[in-house]
Amino acid sequence: MNPTRLIFLIPLLLAMAACSKNQPSGIPETPPAAAPAPAAPAPAPKPEANPVATAVAPLDSAPPPLDNPIPEFDKTGFPDCDDYVELYRQCLNSRLGSDERRAKASELKASVRAILGNIARGVDPARVAKQCKKSRALAAKKLEALGCAL
Repeated sequence: MNPTRLIFLIPLLLAMAACSKNQPSGIPETPPAAAPAPAAPAPAPKPEANPVATAVAPLDSAPPPLDNPIPEFDKTGFPDCDDYVELYRQCLNSRLGSDERRAKASELKASVRAILGNIARGVDPARVAKQCKKSRALAAKKLEALGCAL
């Protein structure tokens, strides 16, 4: 492995290692109370022409206010990478408050920098796609505690 790759790999690994599964997620551990049944059956909603699938699990409570959301990242040109980054960003924006979001956003930014750095250096596209799949698998484990599915 050449030294320039180590320079970019070490901060990424340190950022990933800094997260612990033992850290509190900020989501209450008690299940939500069951909603009362409606008195009269509601008319069936009209199906949409193009239903949109959601990438995150439904919220148990209202999301925190978005006073400082994570902005969209530049597209990489790799669908796997772009999809992973956008779903990760949406999860953080919808599930965390400003301070927690800022802390988790640094991990996402490090991952995006590593991906864009590899693309800029001309790394084999198959390796870039593989890196995105690995990053997505690692992030999926972390975001599972927030109720997000990557």
